[in-house]
Amino acid sequence: MNFYKLKIEYRGTNYHGFQIQNNERTIQGELNRALKQVARADEIKSIGSGRTDAGVHALAQIVRVEIPLAMPGDKLKYALNSMLPNDIRILDSEVCTADFHPIFSAQSKEYRYYFAQSEFSSAHLDGLVTHYDFELDLEIMKRGCALLIGKHDFINYQCTGTDVETTIREIYQAELLAVKDVAGLPFRLDSLYCFRVVGDGFLKQMVRLLMGALWSLGRHKITLHDFEESLKLARKDRYGVVAPPDGLYLYRVDY
Repeated sequence: MNFYKLKIEYRGTNYHGFQIQNNERTIQGELNRALKQVARADEIKSIGSGRTDAGVHALAQIVRVEIPLAMPGDKLKYALNSMLPNDIRILDSEVCTADFHPIFSAQSKEYRYYFAQSEFSSAHLDGLVTHYDFELDLEIMKRGCALLIGKHDFINYQCTGTDVETTIREIYQAELLAVKDVAGLPFRLDSLYCFRVVGDGFLKQMVRLLMGALWSLGRHKITLHDFEESLKLARKDRYGVVAPPDGLYLYRVDY
């Protein structure tokens, strides 16, 4: 088998997440289909750096693939892009070894959640940014972001039923930014914001649940003390909604 490291971008709107699932259209499913065509074999494998949820996007998903075919990385990139749907693109492809693991080799991951305080969604950005039509105290939300930095137990910020060894994660950077565009796209919105968070790893729906809690904080439905305590003690009730997938992007993975 020959091993390759791929960097992939995709618009997740039309997919049921990254991970392959029976009877559902997924990013990994489309990638595996293209890999089988390129290799002209069924003996292929792929593993991604993160299982993005249905509707979530990626600018730099990292995937290790195994195929029974040796070829230069740039040739594999070209071949796959010619067979993949237009909303999935291979940005880079290089030969790697079996020792490289997209999950366990990662040093940090960065997610960005984009939302706009506007009455109506943009025709160009529908599905790519979340529209949140409530007045928010942005300064207290920024203070909430600062509380996230460090090592915490995120048991309150995971999808129920998630099977993990520990819910403790370390956040290296967290901030709320006023931005001019969405992930570099040319279309612009007024009152556009980005929740940017970098950590050693993330639980399923963790960023979306944090975004929901920060919205509750910004609407003064919870206090800074409430938010801080939610990083220490398990609760029965959540402090906010699960934010929609539209605005969430896997932005970067560092190794």
